[in-house]
Amino acid sequence: MRKAILYIRVSTDEQADKGYSLQHQEERLRKYCEMQNIEVTHVYKDDYSAKTFNRPEFTRLLNGLRKHRAKVDLLLFLKWDRFSRNTGDAYGMINTLTKLGVDPQAIEQPLDLNIPENKIMLAFYLAAPEVENDRRAMNVFAGMRRAKKEGRWMATAPKGYKNIHNEAGRPIIVPNKDAPLFIWVFEELEKGHLSAEEVRRQCNKKGLKCSKNNFYTQIRNPVYCGKIQIPAYKDEEAYVVKGIHEPLISEDLFERVQDVLNGRRKNKATYKTIERDELPLRGFLQCPRCGKNLTGSGSTGGSGVKSYYYHCCKGCKERVKAFTVNDKFIDLLKTLVFKKEVEVLYQEIIKEVFKANSDEKHFSQKELQEEIGKNRERLNNAQQMLLDKSISPEDYREMKSRYEPIIDRLARQHLDTGQTNTEFKKYLKKGLQLIKRIDQVYMKAPLPMKQRIIRSIFPEKLRFEENEVRTGKINRLITLISRFCKGYSLNKKGTEGLFALQSHQVIPLGLEPRTPTLKVLCSTN
Repeated sequence: MRKAILYIRVSTDEQADKGYSLQHQEERLRKYCEMQNIEVTHVYKDDYSAKTFNRPEFTRLLNGLRKHRAKVDLLLFLKWDRFSRNTGDAYGMINTLTKLGVDPQAIEQPLDLNIPENKIMLAFYLAAPEVENDRRAMNVFAGMRRAKKEGRWMATAPKGYKNIHNEAGRPIIVPNKDAPLFIWVFEELEKGHLSAEEVRRQCNKKGLKCSKNNFYTQIRNPVYCGKIQIPAYKDEEAYVVKGIHEPLISEDLFERVQDVLNGRRKNKATYKTIERDELPLRGFLQCPRCGKNLTGSGSTGGSGVKSYYYHCCKGCKERVKAFTVNDKFIDLLKTLVFKKEVEVLYQEIIKEVFKANSDEKHFSQKELQEEIGKNRERLNNAQQMLLDKSISPEDYREMKSRYEPIIDRLARQHLDTGQTNTEFKKYLKKGLQLIKRIDQVYMKAPLPMKQRIIRSIFPEKLRFEENEVRTGKINRLITLISRFCKGYSLNKKGTEGLFALQSHQVIPLGLEPRTPTLKVLCSTN
């Protein structure tokens, strides 16, 4: 009596569409074995795709055959598409089974493979389901690509969104409870105060769990500004379309964040963020004994109250209370007084630079507006040619996909130029007010801002000696424009000592007759 192994495989869609249930297949195979007087030794059931042989139960079947050779004659299945839907892999597996002494057979499509002509039918039985799979995959791919071009998101919703179906039953994405947190992510990245990794860590602390790779993928995705990416396919280049979903952020904010990530805008987060508010000077202090950097940590005493200290971790015994050093540092900042004379000069510089900047930006805006107009006219001409049937719809879509991204990019540049003009004075004035009351700003500032203030004024390490915070090298510009040190003072005749700030370059007189020329040139080392 011959012995056989029964192999049963089904996928969810086949079970629903064709009735290929596991129970149905097993009944048919066992009934066949009874009629043919074949003994069934094992039954293996898979619910995996037949595109490859990387299936759990088939792997167990193959390992069993290799361990117990010559104990089984047949491997029976209902049809050849239950065995495989990949012609190349199927021929390789048939060869493997034949070497193990096992003859694979489909009871509803029987073939004697010892007859050469039957291999033609085998090729047909194997190729037909593969063709069916490929056609189905192409239809699904075309449908999803068409839906993307319509502005619909066709995958699992990104962070900050959730998948739902609209009234028409079509899948769409809408903001969920995490949307405000992801808006915060983009706003923090645009500021440049924190690195992307630090933003991700704080985001996780706030409750939005996101792995490093997934986070970097998400913040590069234009879906958050209402755009859908259409990947390149064959002769069609990649482009983006306007999505039908609600954007979380503006396109302008998204582009500024991409500039920060790509390095086109300098990210100011070049130092590691210290997470202890009680230790703002950690990383900025130098040990007065050994010259190494001081670190900081907390210590709980017998009273149960936690105290913080700056201390050396290189073997020496330097150790000082953090609140003492912090207070002394604030006292040091209070000695920084902005000179009234320099304030007048500063205002004059603002006026001249702003005037030159405004003239240049106005010219740049005019050029951008002209380019936008030209490309819009080209797109309108293409639309008219489509209406006149001078070009095909495919040609029009190609032109549209070419010019719309150019118009969007130029429009963003135009908007950035206008915003620069309106914000220029505001930021310079804000900087002046900040330096005039730097100690108050420092005390009220969050930890990252405190660190930026320290780095801006003191490029070298600080020392705490004889109950005072002592400085090394000070920012050259701070030295010149303040009473922080003696590098700026009045002379005996009362003349303002502004000459150190002025350039030694000769102002050009221009052509005859003389024209009024004012150039304020400030050079600092």
